[in-house]
Amino acid sequence: MSLENARAVYPLLVNLAKDLSQASRERRPVVWVSYDDFCQRCRSVGVNETSRTITTKVLKPLQALLLEKGLPDLSAMIITKPKARTDSGNLLRPSDGWWEPYVARNEAVVGDVSFWFKRFQAARDYADWPEAPPF
Repeated sequence: MSLENARAVYPLLVNLAKDLSQASRERRPVVWVSYDDFCQRCRSVGVNETSRTITTKVLKPLQALLLEKGLPDLSAMIITKPKARTDSGNLLRPSDGWWEPYVARNEAVVGDVSFWFKRFQAARDYADWPEAPPF
């Protein structure tokens, strides 16, 4: 991962957080952003990754940088494509690899959707995102 790629996508994620936060405050439906959707947005800033590589090359390193700085995890806002399931409806969650730093610190287990959703809300509702990347 290039630090330049993380810098390039940071404003996209901050704007997404602000949009999601405003939708939540206004009680409008939330538009979930999948890895595929995010890849399309990344192309607009010159980051050309696939939905398979965006996690390892951009989101995981960005996640590590933000956690190191004590900031909410912006990568929590990107989800796997929801798949209809007959037993539980649409399953919303990030990729399995998203949990790795939290599992390593014994804060969560892979698949703990309530843990992820709290991180999603923290990133979405954080009011003090710096406009420029803090790294």
